[in-house]
Amino acid sequence: MKNPFFRTLSVFIPFSLCVFTGCGTIIMPYSARIGAGGPLAFREDFLKANIIYGAHYKNENWDPEDPSSKEYLLDLTAPKFRTYIITEKAQVDEVFSVFPNIDFEKEMIVMYAYSTTHSSHQRILISVTLDNKNLKIKFTTDMGNPGYLNAHSPQRVFLVIRMDKLDIETVEFNELHPSQVD
Repeated sequence: MKNPFFRTLSVFIPFSLCVFTGCGTIIMPYSARIGAGGPLAFREDFLKANIIYGAHYKNENWDPEDPSSKEYLLDLTAPKFRTYIITEKAQVDEVFSVFPNIDFEKEMIVMYAYSTTHSSHQRILISVTLDNKNLKIKFTTDMGNPGYLNAHSPQRVFLVIRMDKLDIETVEFNELHPSQVD
């Protein structure tokens, strides 16, 4: 390749593909992507009302002077998971105190709340399918390096997915173990 045009082209084409397709990022159907597209914060009243089975929560009545008082409580009565379909601004205002702009004419948010011992790990979308009016989402958790001790006590996690607006009635989430993913 002595021609400078071909040399430039041989560098530009792979670079362009990487920039415009996400360098190996798998493009999901319905433009589904993890995250809200900007900073977000949940409303405290929403968090208190949406607890999850098996997660630890700060005890609001904890008394550090009382040896029988516990700082954290384990909930064993709430649902094991919760799903949410957010299709309008009023719903965003009920859930979030901070949320990026979204055009609800074109997009929506689906969320999954569940308990995990790996809350700080990255979630990866595996598939997004639509069966009649039932949206099915499969994801996995990047567990990091094998043998690295990185688990903690169970905590509630919200998986927030921003995507094209669809006419759906239900959403199902299925977390696959990393060994189940090709």
